[in-house]
Amino acid sequence: MSPRTSLIGGFLLSFFAAGIPFWLIPYPQLTVPDGFFSIGLAVVFAVAALLCMTSRAGFGMSVLVPAAALPAALMVRVIVEGLLDPTRHNLWPLALVIALFLGLLVSAGGAVIGYPLARVRR
Repeated sequence: MSPRTSLIGGFLLSFFAAGIPFWLIPYPQLTVPDGFFSIGLAVVFAVAALLCMTSRAGFGMSVLVPAAALPAALMVRVIVEGLLDPTRHNLWPLALVIALFLGLLVSAGGAVIGYPLARVRR
């Protein structure tokens, strides 16, 4: 499998695994980053580790691509709910930074685990 295909697949898997539980939380109960604490973070971690182990995409892309799934899922929610009610999500830039930081933290952890395992595997 090409690195590009594995990166796209890893992003989509992370996006939907983190996004679907996040999108199902009612707006009054939603907080960032708590809304992302679900199976989606484990998937982002695992995808980063697997990309680092099996793909030729490199360490940096193995961290950045799964990490981008969290802010992307947040932006989908902001756009949809913003179209329905423009007064919602007035702090979305701050939430976006928090989601990006959380995604990078979890994804980097997975890649740090996957990198030495890839060395051992080769």
